[in-house]
Amino acid sequence: MNILYDGQIFSFQDYGGISRYYYQLFKTFLGMEGITPELIIQYSNNKYLTNLDNVHVKQFFPAHRFKGRNEIIKLLNRRFIKKCFHRQLDLNIFHPTYYHPYFMDIIGDIPFVLTIYDMAHEHYPHMFSKFDFTAEHKKKVAAKANRIIAISEHTKNDIITLLKIPASRIDVIPLATTLSCTDAKAPSIPLPNHFILYVGKRNTYKNFFFLLQAVKVLFKTDTNCFLVCAGGGTFTKQEIREIERLHLSERIIQIHADDTLLAYLYSKARAFVYPSLYEGFGIPVLEAFACGCPAILSNRSSLPEVGGDAAQYFDPENQASLVAALSEVLNNNDAAEHMRKKGLERVKLFSWDDTARKTLETYKKVIRSYNATVE
Repeated sequence: MNILYDGQIFSFQDYGGISRYYYQLFKTFLGMEGITPELIIQYSNNKYLTNLDNVHVKQFFPAHRFKGRNEIIKLLNRRFIKKCFHRQLDLNIFHPTYYHPYFMDIIGDIPFVLTIYDMAHEHYPHMFSKFDFTAEHKKKVAAKANRIIAISEHTKNDIITLLKIPASRIDVIPLATTLSCTDAKAPSIPLPNHFILYVGKRNTYKNFFFLLQAVKVLFKTDTNCFLVCAGGGTFTKQEIREIERLHLSERIIQIHADDTLLAYLYSKARAFVYPSLYEGFGIPVLEAFACGCPAILSNRSSLPEVGGDAAQYFDPENQASLVAALSEVLNNNDAAEHMRKKGLERVKLFSWDDTARKTLETYKKVIRSYNATVE
């Protein structure tokens, strides 16, 4: 089976759950007999691609984040795949890595599968730029896809409700993590002994300002605790103003983290907190579990589905609910230890091998259906 992926997600993610998902699929398929994955891409600053020897990519001003950089990369990669697509011989299936519909003019009758990660743009349109056409593109591409992969049952239900796609066209295939405590490497800078961990982006529906309000209350009684924010870029001017307004400047740290440092942070944190209003899956939940970190999660969207009974939950619009959940885990060692053990068991239910195997089954379904139609 010959599978082609495009470079959409790798054009604007240096790190991130979606690009890691395709990296893991590609890496797994490379080790399977009779499966030939190929990625068409010219430019990318994505860190995962550097681990794939058979993917040749040029970096594009990796040390300079200027306005419009990623838009230029996207445009160059779209032009590149249009130029190279006709060279793909005996291609069985195409799998775009994001929602831009540029490819629909060039694939002809080659079947394609679309993965939908979440419906955040549809649920929270006011939180995105008026120049963000993700929702429009997604709707157009989803309508034409031969089959759709949803990364959680919650996302599947959203697709059915919001995009009016029949359930019979959707396969639910959960994600996974490879992170573990064995990857942990201490940073060169000192960290506090007691801290809560937040991971990833902090904008839009991630609900970061709500978390700041909650830790302000918590820190009044827990005077030795800090909040460490891993990834997501340096604090914005707006975030700095809010942190200063709440007098939290001395209690909050932002740190860039690769996988080795991230594993260390999870392993040392008193708890991982995820206040998001909406997630299509939530890989950081599994990362926390894998590293023995108690997970305190929003009770919204897919998070209870992923966390199961191994996590503590709170209402992401009720400050007292989050403060109570944090206090319970931070002040009850037995409860925290129980959560660690439950998390280590829970994460065993998810693996990238299973994700790849189920994805392959979806591809085969599409190819069989396509061949039957042609015949």
